[in-house]
Amino acid sequence: MSRIIYGINPVREAIKTPSSLQKVLIEDGLKNPAALKLKDEIMRAGVSYSFVPEQKLYKHTKENHQGFVALIGQIQFADLESIIDPEKQQLFLLLDGITDVRNFGAIIRSAVGLGASGIIIGQTGSAPLNEVAIQASAGGAFHIPIVRVSHLKDAMYMLQSHEIALVGCTEKAASFISNINLKRSLGVVMGNEHKGISRGILNLCDEQIKIPINELLDSYNVSVAASLVLYEYHRQNN
Repeated sequence: MSRIIYGINPVREAIKTPSSLQKVLIEDGLKNPAALKLKDEIMRAGVSYSFVPEQKLYKHTKENHQGFVALIGQIQFADLESIIDPEKQQLFLLLDGITDVRNFGAIIRSAVGLGASGIIIGQTGSAPLNEVAIQASAGGAFHIPIVRVSHLKDAMYMLQSHEIALVGCTEKAASFISNINLKRSLGVVMGNEHKGISRGILNLCDEQIKIPINELLDSYNVSVAASLVLYEYHRQNN
């Protein structure tokens, strides 16, 4: 089965990067104004498309496709050194062993929405950048550089060589995120859903931060935690 995404918003984001798409399947006879608007956008975007019966869309997904299924190619990973810009203040998210594809997608979506410069994952032990992650990102995966390295430590050493400080997000930290200066280029490390940041990675971080949480809870979901960190970075810099 082809790699797919579906639904009005994910497909709208995907057509902004036409090279990532093989074809968009559009349901015949759409009447919803939002669907008709997207149909016109697809026809103007220069991507390959076909009008098909609704039954054909359901051969690709049983979910609510809203009249649109896009067949997607492989998203190309970026080269870390090529996206580091010493002239700009940047924020990179480093994901240490995040394995749930929906968490991965949700983090991508927040990273795009709050202006992160890139997301870095390891070659092994990380959720794949598959159609589930892309769907969960609401098409955001088409709009942010995603870097895959042999080991996360390689990326950390490179960021530090460019004077980009590394901050580990862990409930074991002494300092709350709002109490540290985020008005600088940073690489923020988010850890595994259950184990957190591995010891070797945490030891390489220049600082550690934690997010305030009510005593009734032990921790946040990692995608929520990433969103809170991204928001605080955005808040301090705007």
